Amino acid sequence: MKLRRYLDPRIPWRETSEVDKVRVYTRQSFVAIAVLVAIAAVTDSVAEDRWVAVGAMVVSTAGAVVAVLGMPQFGGTARGYVRVAVGIAVAAAGVAAATGSAPTALWALVVVAIPLTAAVPLRWSVIASLVLGAGSAAAGFGAVGAVAAFAVTAFMAMTVQLSMWLLRTVTELDLARHTASALSVAEERLRFSRDLHDVVGRSLSAIAVKSELAAALSRRGDDRAAAQMDEVSELARESMTEARQLVRGYQSIDLITEIDGARSLLNAAGISTDVTGRVEEVRAEHAEAAAWVVREGATNVLRHSDATCIRIDLSDRAVTMRNDRPHASTSTDGTGISSLRERLATVGGTVDTVRSADEFTLTATFPATVSS
Repeated sequence: MKLRRYLDPRIPWRETSEVDKVRVYTRQSFVAIAVLVAIAAVTDSVAEDRWVAVGAMVVSTAGAVVAVLGMPQFGGTARGYVRVAVGIAVAAAGVAAATGSAPTALWALVVVAIPLTAAVPLRWSVIASLVLGAGSAAAGFGAVGAVAAFAVTAFMAMTVQLSMWLLRTVTELDLARHTASALSVAEERLRFSRDLHDVVGRSLSAIAVKSELAAALSRRGDDRAAAQMDEVSELARESMTEARQLVRGYQSIDLITEIDGARSLLNAAGISTDVTGRVEEVRAEHAEAAAWVVREGATNVLRHSDATCIRIDLSDRAVTMRNDRPHASTSTDGTGISSLRERLATVGGTVDTVRSADEFTLTATFPATVSS
């Protein structure tokens, strides 16, 4: 994702996914560390009139920032210029260390260690830490300088590698969540197609056979052709009846089954589900409408939020579903909510939705008595 998405005030932060939030937070944290360290190094060099070190430190920091923003490890999309930026940062840091004071050399090492340890495997970063420690001792910085160089490089290597591991883990978990949701939809489609084949396939096969027989009899002028066509007509009517029964079977749903299915689906998507109240509290004449509320509410959570938890409240007069982290509203209620309102209207019920920045509430209210 482009960094400009997070700098553009027209794009709310809460519209971005959790993975992108973690990614940009990690990336910008390393950028902030590099900039703050560079400010400290430049301030020290200016105080000592080491202007070459000042310029080298600015160039090194710019190269490190460009490299971090472009690295795929931190969510960037650039590959070609990242190595060039890292090389410039390393070279400029060497100049800053050579022309600046001892603290400036340490600050330059911190800045350049961020992109460098991200670009190479951890074992090479450890080797580089040892080499830098030995080089610092040989260059006259003493035992303290050698230990500091080794510690800074090793610490930054561990921090950067741990951050990249965290990003990979979060990305994989988010992918697994979306995959689980897609698999649930695919399984439902497969189940419906399988049942449709079982119910209608036999009738259609019989209709095909009897139609061929009627055609053959008709060509021979056999009066039995009419009887065969009567049977075809009857089979067609039976097939239509069975298809309607199949559809009604999917439309007539059970509240307990829907709550169990919603809990299973939402848990698979990483969303904790809390159900308060008992199914028996919902009146029998409202149970099917309540089941549709639970089904549509669960679908709404998956499609229109990055929820981590949802609460379902059952009572004799209402079903309420509350979830956190809703997406920003870009339009009026969709077709799912509209269809739900039509279903509840048949039993005299109403559907209301309330959306805030942190919570979405879907409430279905039933009448005290059944509508006639």
